[in-house]
Amino acid sequence: MKREEMRKKIDEELKHIPRSFRGSNQNLLRSCYNFVRAHDLSLNPTLPAKDTLLKAIEELRKNHPDFLPIYDRDFFHI
Repeated sequence: MKREEMRKKIDEELKHIPRSFRGSNQNLLRSCYNFVRAHDLSLNPTLPAKDTLLKAIEELRKNHPDFLPIYDRDFFHI
């Protein structure tokens, strides 16, 4: 997958993870998802977005165990 294709795909997926206030855990989730998704797609372009989202949430919960992420459950099939 080309970098530009990957960027468009990730940007489209991020529309299903809402923003919050600056410095919030929700925004950290978006940032983490962006980073992890780019890595995941570089290794496997067919990996479902759900898998990346679950990894990102798991990573954030290591430091913020009470974090309740907000995302489009229908889009991510969760």
